[in-house]
Amino acid sequence: MFFKNCARVAILSSILFIFFCSRNPGMRKIPGGTFQMGSPDTSFKDEQPVHSVSISTFYIDKRPVTQKSFKRLMKFNPSHFTEDSLHPVEMVSWFDAVLYCNARSKRHGLDTVYSYTSVTRDGDTGKSCTGLGDLTIDYAGNGFRLPTEAEYEYACRAGTTTEYYWGGSYPLRTRADTLEIDSNAIWYHNSQNGTEPVGSRKPNVWGLYDMSGNVWEWCNDWYDSYGSAGQTDPTGPSTGSKRVLRGVSWGESRFLRAANRSYDLPNVRNDYFGFRCVRR
Repeated sequence: MFFKNCARVAILSSILFIFFCSRNPGMRKIPGGTFQMGSPDTSFKDEQPVHSVSISTFYIDKRPVTQKSFKRLMKFNPSHFTEDSLHPVEMVSWFDAVLYCNARSKRHGLDTVYSYTSVTRDGDTGKSCTGLGDLTIDYAGNGFRLPTEAEYEYACRAGTTTEYYWGGSYPLRTRADTLEIDSNAIWYHNSQNGTEPVGSRKPNVWGLYDMSGNVWEWCNDWYDSYGSAGQTDPTGPSTGSKRVLRGVSWGESRFLRAANRSYDLPNVRNDYFGFRCVRR
């Protein structure tokens, strides 16, 4: 009887593992916790004040979404650097990333997080999305979405408190500092003027690749200044004109720090811009 029960447990565990993998392909489970978001460096005003943020457990893609994955779901590849389908998809608007998240949720039988009444397409290509009418976001849904800015920084830091998640000196002081970045990120010094296949450099300690470098990544939040109060699972301002970008691109030199922020209009497409997905 003991061995039969053990066999049942093993079979059930296998079924649960397969179920998890089918709904969370290529993702990492990020443990909940509290961290200090932002930077104390007064040179970066929009990263201040440093404030306490608590994040609940969530899943995040280990790598940015590739051109291969995007094309499989969306039936087109908008990217500029198309020499390898395992390069990150780029030239995607924030709206394109949202539509991909919904399509991925549907493929796995999950709730769609984003709801809208109309879709506006680019007039030249007829494919890229430039607007979604009456957009609402259901954070309680179990489907895929873009990470919040706080989730992104929390996952990027992976428990570290240094400027770069791999440690090292900031600003760069020695050749060794530069070589350390080369082994951890795709940036202007080693990028050959374009993206590289995702996961080409070392992951952070939570097993996530390209959290700095390769492409800037769209986040869910509207961009605005920080407050000083502690927060739990913040989702950003309720309105705005520009969406947050995190992670830095292949063409950058000084923005690889974990706290670094950027932003752009959600309909903008750029060969610096990509994304990855999360889900609860």
